[in-house]
Amino acid sequence: MKHLIWIIVTAFVLYSCTDHSGYVIKGTAEGADGQTVVLQEIQNFEPVVRDSVKIKKGKFEFKGNVECPEFCMLYVGNNGPIQFFIENSNINVAVNLDSISGSKVTGSKENDIFISFSEGMEGFNKQVKPLNDAYMALRLAEADTAKERSLLQQMDKIRETRTNYMTEFVQQHPNTVVSAFIIDNMLSRYLSIDQLEPIVNSYDAKLDKSQWVQLLRNNLAITKRTQDGQMFTDITLKTPDDQSMSLSDYAGKGKYVLIDFWASWCRPCRMANPHVVKLYNQYKDKGFEIVGISLDRDKKEWVDAIAADGLTWPQMSDLKFWQSEAAKLYSVNSIPYTILLDKEGKIIAKGLYAEQLDEKLAELIK
Repeated sequence: MKHLIWIIVTAFVLYSCTDHSGYVIKGTAEGADGQTVVLQEIQNFEPVVRDSVKIKKGKFEFKGNVECPEFCMLYVGNNGPIQFFIENSNINVAVNLDSISGSKVTGSKENDIFISFSEGMEGFNKQVKPLNDAYMALRLAEADTAKERSLLQQMDKIRETRTNYMTEFVQQHPNTVVSAFIIDNMLSRYLSIDQLEPIVNSYDAKLDKSQWVQLLRNNLAITKRTQDGQMFTDITLKTPDDQSMSLSDYAGKGKYVLIDFWASWCRPCRMANPHVVKLYNQYKDKGFEIVGISLDRDKKEWVDAIAADGLTWPQMSDLKFWQSEAAKLYSVNSIPYTILLDKEGKIIAKGLYAEQLDEKLAELIK
């Protein structure tokens, strides 16, 4: 599952990406003299070290410049991350080594918006965690389908409310990098074109240099291309035995095809696999096929997971992790993720899991 994290304003917040006055980050970390503070910036969904410095007399400082507000992570020795947005301003970081989550960051307007969003999300996370823990315990113990289904239904309701919260939040905060970041990392799959397009159009041209705004504009184009009723877009990758395989080898050939984005390192994917195997065995002789697209980067781990989980349907990958060409093509930013194609290769549903997928296949395949 993708690892990146999880306030009403009265006016639009506008930021220029051409302000080169720079940022100054001043931090305090009592009792950490001599430890190294590392500032990382997320680029293309991967952490890249931006700077590092030693703590002296309980203090540290970074100076630099960003073209647009950027999402960063700060580590103090083995403690972290402290996640926040930097921009060209005076930013203060008060590190709490006893509880990193209790550290405080001030001085960045974008980060103030991000903090407000995160506080709202925390309530949903607290509701989901005990339900998820109970569900995982059931999966590891003796199967109890009725209890599992009840827990899944409760989590689905909370997730639906959480999605509505995120949608309202980004609509209330147009023209901010934080909103683009939220959509890119957590929300894009749930937004319709009618919801996404006005948000994209709200961005000032000065923010076009932001990687998150660029990705958001790209996501809109992909959403238009991959909405229900559109034909699938073909892609060719490698199978576990290094043979070239295309989606078109299976899609549009007279069968319903489920494109299943997953990875060996993704625990929710691995937990979902037994149910997908059951569905495949139930429908594979009735005009149904699955094409697995892995976001792995280690071939052995990918191949071992296929064998361990008993995945007998076609599999392909370019082993590029989150830089997978297929993930970019279909704007996949979290896994597991599914796309269901009809017999002609047109998209008929996206993001179906568990009971939703059961119901859809039962409806289509009599």
